[in-house]
Amino acid sequence: MLRGSTPGIRRERQHGAVLEQCDRRDLERAGWRTTLDYRENLVRARDGRLLQVEPVWHAEAERSDAGRWGSAAAEQGVDFITATAETVDAVWSRLHVEAELADVRRPSGTSIETRARAS
Repeated sequence: MLRGSTPGIRRERQHGAVLEQCDRRDLERAGWRTTLDYRENLVRARDGRLLQVEPVWHAEAERSDAGRWGSAAAEQGVDFITATAETVDAVWSRLHVEAELADVRRPSGTSIETRARAS
């Protein structure tokens, strides 16, 4: 028996902190493939001195309907969305909003959730 453990008491195993953002996990569960890029915009004075470094996070996601929802879905193609922000949390939040808008922009009755309920 391990030192310090009490027989009969079971604890849920923990493997460390969750590293990914919950908005990103929600997108991936909904069928979106996501990517994240980091860039720095360098702001310089006229004489070339570095004045400021502005962090820019750029997230993209795409979702394909082909082969997943039947022949009618193949006509829909691929949804592609992007978002840009100064922090990781903000960029995933903005991308999540864009994903919700992508479903609203579809013609009525063709959202993934609607097709999933029908099957």
